[in-house]
Amino acid sequence: MNKSTLNFWLLFIISLVISALAVSVFIKVLKLIIYVILVLALAPVVYLLLKLILPGRKTKDDKLKTRD
Repeated sequence: MNKSTLNFWLLFIISLVISALAVSVFIKVLKLIIYVILVLALAPVVYLLLKLILPGRKTKDDKLKTRD
């Protein structure tokens, strides 16, 4: 094999590996961003649903006292 041919294949394989690593990191970051956006979007909905399902129990002691 010629030295330039060997150099070409070596650079080609290295570039493929670096590209694969870059794509995998990009996909992981994208998944994390989507997860954070979904959590931030769904948190108020879950809070309101739980507030409706589990209403706070109020007693007479919870009310403010009137002044004498």
